[in-house]
Amino acid sequence: MRVGVYTGANHPVGPALLEGFRSIGAQASPRCSQYHRDEVEGFDLVVVYGGRAGARVRQCYEAAGVPVVTVDWGYMARVNTREERETGHYQVGLGGLNSLPPFDCPPDRFKALGVRVTAKGGDPEGYTLLIGQVPGDAAHGMDREQMRRWLAAMAAKYPDVRYRPHPLGRIELPGVPELTGTLADALAGARLVVTWNSNTGNDALLAGVPVVAHGPNAVYADMCGETVPSVQARLAYFRRLAYAQWTLAEMRAGVCQRFVLDHLLPGKAPAKGG
Repeated sequence: MRVGVYTGANHPVGPALLEGFRSIGAQASPRCSQYHRDEVEGFDLVVVYGGRAGARVRQCYEAAGVPVVTVDWGYMARVNTREERETGHYQVGLGGLNSLPPFDCPPDRFKALGVRVTAKGGDPEGYTLLIGQVPGDAAHGMDREQMRRWLAAMAAKYPDVRYRPHPLGRIELPGVPELTGTLADALAGARLVVTWNSNTGNDALLAGVPVVAHGPNAVYADMCGETVPSVQARLAYFRRLAYAQWTLAEMRAGVCQRFVLDHLLPGKAPAKGG
């Protein structure tokens, strides 16, 4: 199998993916997304890093019938900063961003995270927690003014709103009460979380707080609503989510790539024992 790995220059995901693919016998070749000029090479599979830089590459290859895997920052115990590149998880999904395995997954990877699913959390008499996001993020595509207008519309819709700006892309909402403490504290007092597609939605679901996402590509879209899904439904979701994220060490070892080739491409669930 010929695999093209398109990443930015000097990003550790590229070498990790190449090493892992080669360890399982694939012929993997590095490419730079920034230099792609709509050419389609004879790859059987393409992997792109980043929802923005990799989008054009993905569109070209998918139009030619070549499957494309997208890699970006993950969901739980994820990469949030450059310092966490080696320790955090990256999402890995067939297609674009926020693509989960289309089948039930074993519990082993989720259990290994040591994350608890709370049956019911928050405060049913509490506030609506409105979540800000970083303007220009490829996950939603809105610039600062578009994001501000959406946030203002949501603040007007929910009279009990409390707003939590994103620490890396603060947008002012004059007259709207803010929460600037920890996310855990903010969730503890919330009856509902409202967001576009922030990863905070996953934190809310883990904490037993219902979430409404206005972005159609939120990874947890099927879990949304003003009533939190059952523990069983959320466990099934988080088990799939755990199989949609991998570490650099797992990429270097070929474990991630083996899952892509054996399960994601054929759409075949792994054995229940993991």
